[in-house]
Amino acid sequence: METAGLRVPSVEALAQRFRVVLASASPRRRELVDRLGIAYEVVPSTFAEDLDKAQFATAGDYVLENAVRKAADVHQRVAGESTKPLFVIGSDTVVVDTGGRILEKPASDADAAATLRSLSGATNTVYTGVCLSIDVPGAAQPRLVTAIEKTEVVFGDMDDALVDAYVATGEPHDKAGSYAYQSLACFFVREIRGDYYNVVGFPCARFFRMLGELHSQGIL
Repeated sequence: METAGLRVPSVEALAQRFRVVLASASPRRRELVDRLGIAYEVVPSTFAEDLDKAQFATAGDYVLENAVRKAADVHQRVAGESTKPLFVIGSDTVVVDTGGRILEKPASDADAAATLRSLSGATNTVYTGVCLSIDVPGAAQPRLVTAIEKTEVVFGDMDDALVDAYVATGEPHDKAGSYAYQSLACFFVREIRGDYYNVVGFPCARFFRMLGELHSQGIL
């Protein structure tokens, strides 16, 4: 049975006043945003995601800049198409290994296998950047509201047979860090410290708090 969304003032105001756009083609993010129970559109960003990681002090800074660029790209593209003010949700997720290396989606099966072997028996960190690009009356530019969520993921030991079997399922192909905890990776992830949904790809609780703060500020 489909569950109705939470009818709280911040969500009600968002649904009534804004044209809500998710700047992502990720089915996992769509599934999570669906839980708000409001109408929204999906307009995937065309941002190339080719920023030089070496130019950022932290992985959090890097992932947040990606989220900002995605939201800005979509906001600019759809700005003239609606009489309602825009509320664009941009998000990006990366995984960071114990050595500080940023792990995004694997380029090949061999890349996925190498990544999983590097994560075996160790703790990796998932960072998601969120950027809300919001039309504000009287402002020449959208207001950007941002956040970074961090979650630690502890892997059990993975032998070569397990790595090869997991890669053979195809699941790692489009996943940051080459794994999906919400699916088969649940069999070898021992512990999560932080927001589970951040690991899936969108920090729901942080986003909900952002909506509440925007409502208290009179922006929603």
